Amino acid sequence: MANPFDILPDHLFNLLSSQGRISLQRHYMAILLRLYEQAEYNRFGLTREVAIAEIAEYLKSAGDEAEISAEIEASLDDSAVELANPIGGQKSVQDYASYLLRRLAETGWIEREQHADYSETIILPDYAFTLLEAFRSIQEQKPREFTGQLYTAHQLITSATTNKDFSPSLAVTQAYENVRQVVRGLSELNQNIRRYVERVTRESGVSDLLRLQFDDYAQTLGPAYHALKTSDHVSRYRRDIINQVQLWQNDGDWLDRTAEEMAAQSRLSPAQAGQEISHYLQFIAHQLEGVDPILDDIDHRHSAYLRTSLRQIRYQLGSADGSFKDRLGALAKLLAALADEGCLELPSDSPGLRQTPIRLPDAHSYYTPPMRRAPFNPDDVVLPTLQPDELISLRAVVMQDVTQAFSPEKVNRKVLGFFNGHQSLNVTALPRELLDDLHWLTTIIAYAHHPDVSYGLVIAEGEPVQVGPYRVAPFDLVKNIDGRWRGKDAV
Repeated sequence: MANPFDILPDHLFNLLSSQGRISLQRHYMAILLRLYEQAEYNRFGLTREVAIAEIAEYLKSAGDEAEISAEIEASLDDSAVELANPIGGQKSVQDYASYLLRRLAETGWIEREQHADYSETIILPDYAFTLLEAFRSIQEQKPREFTGQLYTAHQLITSATTNKDFSPSLAVTQAYENVRQVVRGLSELNQNIRRYVERVTRESGVSDLLRLQFDDYAQTLGPAYHALKTSDHVSRYRRDIINQVQLWQNDGDWLDRTAEEMAAQSRLSPAQAGQEISHYLQFIAHQLEGVDPILDDIDHRHSAYLRTSLRQIRYQLGSADGSFKDRLGALAKLLAALADEGCLELPSDSPGLRQTPIRLPDAHSYYTPPMRRAPFNPDDVVLPTLQPDELISLRAVVMQDVTQAFSPEKVNRKVLGFFNGHQSLNVTALPRELLDDLHWLTTIIAYAHHPDVSYGLVIAEGEPVQVGPYRVAPFDLVKNIDGRWRGKDAV
């Protein structure tokens, strides 16, 4: 096996390093995840304009222009700074976005492909897809869920014996992958429970302990542990899988047929395929037979965590070292604040020593009938009168933001993903989430006449269509390749 650092570019992780004068690894990672989200389902790569627009949109929301400007000045000498900005003017967001895009290309996170018409396409290398998918999983912090891996393995193993048309090599390969995911998930669950036990012993505040118990632990590990003990319990499927695997291990003819099938489907020789099949079967049987100790350890750690968390909460609430000390500290801070303000006596509303404050009944302590509220009369809204030059400047700013948020290529890519091989698409066939998003729907309609999109819009016959709270005339979105839907038929 080759070392990953022998394959990856030399300066790949220099972008995320905290060394040096300026460190923008947080912003670089956020920009890379945005580009990865755009490029994940894009088959032709991102254009430079789309990449610049995504980076500029992030810069506007993050407000890190000062940090990026400091990094640019730190990476260049004085003469280079003057050459890059000869008039000494303020750099724009587009300049910052272009600089960040060049840095991503220099370190190897993206590749720039130039075409014959001098347009550029931004491409993510294969290793960037793998790394950014891992970073996105860490960002989302989704809990480990055992969503039917053992059930899938059981169905694959049993279907290979009852269904003659089912591929045995495919069944063994997929069952091996599902069992491997289960074993890896159990190890991850076990080690994370130990990490939470260590965290609960270090926390001192009751609020921190309760938040760790009900917010963090319950949402991260609670569903996985519950599924492990109910729907995905190992004992429900283990015996059937192991029995069938052992029968296959002792059947030489079946092993030969499966090895020949795997060799025909892959680049392995029959001997190598036979070794792979034997390894898969042995792994499945060995892991399922030896899973009981780790299950017992998970149960033990789960109970230990609950006991430790409850004991820490009780200790902090009832012990003299915890609750009483905290109260004394809070009282001392309040007295010090009163002394700083020059108050020589306690406030009148403060409880006396060794006395519990008593609230006496008053007029609001008894039932009062509901009273009718006075009518609400809002004030008139007065809009200021804008001068023509102010109106033109505001319109230019709004149009710049709209073009960066919704580029023709982004709208065209979203609409073409709805056709699914069809030439036309009625408004009633659009996804429900799109019909509920009136902003996106009106943008798609408005861009239907744009020269850079590959679809058109034609009014159809029929009754008005309910779109959210509005009723609109029925229309069809039609693929536009040769321009025949433009002109008088386009709307």
